Amino acid sequence: MKPRTKLQRQVIAYSQSLHNIDREMLEWAKRDCLDHKGFATKTRVICMDCGQRFSSDLVSRKRAVCPHCGAKLKIEGTRKRNDKQSMYIAMAEICGEFQVIRNFELIAYYKDGKEPRYFIWEIMQHWIKEDGTREIVARGNNMGCTAWCGDLEIRKKEMRGYYNYGYKDVCQDKFHPESVFKPQYMRYGIDHNLQGISFLQAINTLPYNPKTETLLKAKQYALLGYSNGHSGEIGKYWPSIKICLRNKYKIKDASMWFDYLQLLERYHKDLRNAHYVCPKNLKKAHDLYVAKKKRDDEKERRERDMQRLLELKEVAQKYIEEKSKFFDLKLSDGKIIVVPLKNIEEFKQEGDIMHHCVFTNEYFKKKDSLILSARIGKKHIETVEVNLKTLQVVQSRGVCNENTEYHNRIIGLVKKNIGLIRKKVAS
Repeated sequence: MKPRTKLQRQVIAYSQSLHNIDREMLEWAKRDCLDHKGFATKTRVICMDCGQRFSSDLVSRKRAVCPHCGAKLKIEGTRKRNDKQSMYIAMAEICGEFQVIRNFELIAYYKDGKEPRYFIWEIMQHWIKEDGTREIVARGNNMGCTAWCGDLEIRKKEMRGYYNYGYKDVCQDKFHPESVFKPQYMRYGIDHNLQGISFLQAINTLPYNPKTETLLKAKQYALLGYSNGHSGEIGKYWPSIKICLRNKYKIKDASMWFDYLQLLERYHKDLRNAHYVCPKNLKKAHDLYVAKKKRDDEKERRERDMQRLLELKEVAQKYIEEKSKFFDLKLSDGKIIVVPLKNIEEFKQEGDIMHHCVFTNEYFKKKDSLILSARIGKKHIETVEVNLKTLQVVQSRGVCNENTEYHNRIIGLVKKNIGLIRKKVAS
């Protein structure tokens, strides 16, 4: 859009005078931002930085140095031969009275046997005055996608409508280390290390949210990023966060840390004790409590099941009274044996082994159904339901309700012996 105001014309004039720093940004990003990967099989490693191969003997503890280009690689076990990385990087400058945030999109394509291809271009500039007034110079970007197009020009700060994406902000992955910020922003703790939230989010939030300022000054960037959409958790566990700040404990994985706190809370641990909230190895401590919770959940499940069995005693007795005349049935074709389930414990065992709902859905309460178990030796193959009114096979289910290779054979065996079941019904 054409500049219409005096401010917009001033911004465009300044913008056109900025130096092209694409090359400098790319060289820095290649060195310090992009991941340096090696894709390895048992016999070879592909260096994604240069596309050349070398022996997997050079790999040690999932690390290796490429003998061709000298890149220090993180090794991934995979047969992939192509890769792509994309990110937003930024440079902060001061131009006249403006704080300028220049945002760049970087895309890298990697392929076995070829040099990587890099694409970088400037996509958005924030021009911010001392009083907070700002203008945006950006490329076109519609429908909320990440495809930028067109020239850098004045854009509306907000665009409304279903098919339009507002030019509000781009959250950068990293700032260039030579970024320059005005003192008023540096006092808040904003510098080139800013991550998790964008510069614009930071300056709009800081005056009204002291917690954000505290996290920013403490360089708790993982928590800053997590706070966007999880402000409730930040507030709830703020005393624990302050314990981390006092102990200079850096939280690198905020999501895992909050999961860990919830587990500590479940087990009534002191969330204001650094011993708990500042674990030396977060993943190890988190996994320890996850395993404990899993064991406890399983124990509770078993207890609930046992309680349910006790409650079902009356039902169990009724089942025996109604179905005991079938208990001596034993259908066999020489290999497969089909026998009735004689009590509720056998229903539970059948459900656990076969991973289906014969117990949970209380098939033992079905007055007009006879439940049979088809087996080969001690191995459970399928569970069969016979309707005692119609004397038809309703269903026969294997593990996880899947049919087995013996499915038709089992049904045929039951149908062949349906006369025996008829006699039992009539007796």
